[in-house]
Amino acid sequence: MLLAGAGLSQFIPGDFAAESVWPDSVAVAFPYIQKFILHAFDFNLTEYCTAVLRRQHLPGEALRGTSRSAPWYIRYFSMTVKIPISDESYQDVLNWVRERQVKNAKHSDVGDRNQACPISGSTRACTNFIPEIRASQFWFRGRQFEIDQRVADSTDCMLVSTTGHGSNAIFKDMLVEVKKYKEIKNEGKTVIYNGNSGYWHCGKGGRKRKRPLESVILEDGVAESFLEDIQDFKDSAKWYTEFGIPYRRGYLLHGPPGTGKTSFISALAGHFDLNVCILNLGQKNLTDKSLNQMFLDAPENSVILLEDVDAVFGNRAEDKSKNGILSFNGLLNAIDGAASAKGRILFMTTSYLEKLDSALIRPGRVDVKQYIGNATESQVERMFRRFNTACSDEDAKRFVRAIFDRPERPHISLAQLQGLFLRFKRKPADIFSGLATLYE
Repeated sequence: MLLAGAGLSQFIPGDFAAESVWPDSVAVAFPYIQKFILHAFDFNLTEYCTAVLRRQHLPGEALRGTSRSAPWYIRYFSMTVKIPISDESYQDVLNWVRERQVKNAKHSDVGDRNQACPISGSTRACTNFIPEIRASQFWFRGRQFEIDQRVADSTDCMLVSTTGHGSNAIFKDMLVEVKKYKEIKNEGKTVIYNGNSGYWHCGKGGRKRKRPLESVILEDGVAESFLEDIQDFKDSAKWYTEFGIPYRRGYLLHGPPGTGKTSFISALAGHFDLNVCILNLGQKNLTDKSLNQMFLDAPENSVILLEDVDAVFGNRAEDKSKNGILSFNGLLNAIDGAASAKGRILFMTTSYLEKLDSALIRPGRVDVKQYIGNATESQVERMFRRFNTACSDEDAKRFVRAIFDRPERPHISLAQLQGLFLRFKRKPADIFSGLATLYE
């Protein structure tokens, strides 16, 4: 993030007093004049001058024909903070501004929509007042700020500007408020970021309630092993530094589809108050350079998830991904190269371990490999008890035997089982009549 004395170039446009030398003299004396007037009369001269000389006001319009005085005005009468789109605070600031405008909106439109009852789930028509949002302007601590989203130095960025002269403490205070707002908004939730166009984005549905770890039923000991390993990693930063070992950890979950690999990663992230950054390596515009940058710019306190890596690269012979841009070596460099962030936790998933090149999953890139298979007898019993809390031990055993005591031992995923329980959630006692659907 870059603090600079530039911005609000829309104010006093043109060559106002271009040939005169008095502006520089006034500029030198102005801070002292302003302090005296503010102390003596409690009047902010800077903000008054700025308000008068805005483009949309008559004096500003009258001065539009000149341009040389604009740099002078920008230098002495405005302050700006520049936030690149790759910075995590870029989207945070926009969300914060929109939230403030929604709460304090003075102009609204009326709109009808269906609203769901949180208890019954039924919907009813209701009338809402929809605030008019102008994300380009907002007020903070008595000052008006303006946002200008533009391309500067070939980089998408946002300029947040306000009137004033001297310290940029107001921007620091603003960013502190933005961070507090974000923490409150994300409390009890796991934020899901998706990588696209070289940046991380969190959409409207990107904040999800933390998934309880016990809701993902894996083989005995698997969850406990991961909890212990990740906690040990988080507690060992000093050890990694002392021995000169890159402070990062990589995990590979492999097994058939629908066995709970991604759900388990989400539950682990929630347990450790981490967010999840999901990246599809097959997207068309992903290059070696942008992948490196995304690894470096991943939001803090996040795990990076590369799903179905076998679908993009099988082995080193396939140097280019199916999008024809990202290279296999580019992926390796992003995982363990200079762009690898300190303390990074990386998860990869695959349904076909045998398709992956050994270079991709060697120690140092992947430290822990774990097979997540189809449901075992223990998993089926624990899932039955979870969805049927009032069941007897006899019912649980009978359910397990009804599934596994078949001539052909079935391969049933946790996703299939969950679908069965959802179908009979109103009448759990009738679930035995629906077992045949598992083999269709």
